[in-house]
Amino acid sequence: MQKSLFVGCLVLLMAGCAQKPPSTTTSAESPSKSAQLSQESAKTPAAAQSNVELINAGTEPKQQLRFTPGANTKQTLQMTMDMDMAMSVGGQTQPAFDSPPIKMTMESEVTKVDANGDIHTDFSYSDADVVAAKNTPPELVNAMRSQVKKLVGLRGSMIVDNQGNTKQANFNTPETLDPNTKKMVEQMVTSLKQLSSPVPSEAVGVGAKWKIPNSVTANGMTMNQSSTYELVDLKDNVASLQVSMEQQAGEQKINPQGLPPGASIDLKSMNSQGNGKLKLALNKVMPVSSTMSMRSKSQMSVKDPNSEKSTAMDMNVSVEMALESK
Repeated sequence: MQKSLFVGCLVLLMAGCAQKPPSTTTSAESPSKSAQLSQESAKTPAAAQSNVELINAGTEPKQQLRFTPGANTKQTLQMTMDMDMAMSVGGQTQPAFDSPPIKMTMESEVTKVDANGDIHTDFSYSDADVVAAKNTPPELVNAMRSQVKKLVGLRGSMIVDNQGNTKQANFNTPETLDPNTKKMVEQMVTSLKQLSSPVPSEAVGVGAKWKIPNSVTANGMTMNQSSTYELVDLKDNVASLQVSMEQQAGEQKINPQGLPPGASIDLKSMNSQGNGKLKLALNKVMPVSSTMSMRSKSQMSVKDPNSEKSTAMDMNVSVEMALESK
């Protein structure tokens, strides 16, 4: 039972740590037939303009950063996420270990660009898997793989404005999709909006800094997130950025996927810090490359449905994420 609770908490923290700002979109293409898809899709409502706070406009020369991909622009994105964890349960330290890396492949195609600069993109997940090591517990690998494999074949579309704000996103979900997976897809749609990395309205130059505060929901956990960007290079419409991020979550009840029926988690606190690099080509939808390192500390109380006993759990998680597109 303790292992099942542990797996549920890990899946939760994976979702929370994955709420990083990799780009304006994430996307891909797959062979799923439209006949297998339901008529209704998980959708986001039209999004309000993101609250980009310009801290420093940087030095001359300056220019407005605007995304201008042409119709039929295609990209393939490969993402890897690797996690290490240390934890204590009921005050007793558990052996630290490396979680198996997750690798995903996505492809995208710009289908239309409106006169106002709005970019319409179709995407799907073409591959997703867990890279298991010999010493990784099989139940952990199976739990993680059962979640990420559900991404393969999912197709959708999104509309992003030329500043990188996600205005609308949706996934076409198969009619046979189980309720838990449908819930995961709905969370992914929300994440597409939350993971956008809009740029300032103002013209900026090297040294410019801007901040984006927002509220993020990840697998049932709500947190406050603040991302800060610094423009370190701008040449030939390719922008190189340093990124830093902070996340905080207060006391709340959460019910992540992977948790045994009847079990519950009371989050006491969660704090994360991260930093990384992001390279954007303004004639592309997705980034040229991105890296992010995150460190997270959380305290929670986990209730066993069999004994009705609550156990204190402390977790320290480090996550390394990398994206590359071509």
